[in-house]
Amino acid sequence: MHGPGYVYVAINPTWPGRCKIGFAKNLKNRLRQMNTNDPERAYQFHSTREFADRKLAEATLHALVGGFRIPGTEWFDLHPDDATEFLKGLVIKEIT
Repeated sequence: MHGPGYVYVAINPTWPGRCKIGFAKNLKNRLRQMNTNDPERAYQFHSTREFADRKLAEATLHALVGGFRIPGTEWFDLHPDDATEFLKGLVIKEIT
């Protein structure tokens, strides 16, 4: 287990219709990190969801939407609403 945290779908108006899917232990800190590289500070979370194993959940979601991935990035050519639906439906079976 990698630890609890969040999987997020993030957006930036510079790239409409695309989204970034990642994980964070602390959402406030992650958003601040993303916006550090954006002079407009335009990154926002479109949706988030908490998981007991944030890295496993992110990897599972990336696998589900992998066909939309922009190579070499955590960005997807997938509307954020569609990515959110995948995130909402994500089921992670935890092994104890």
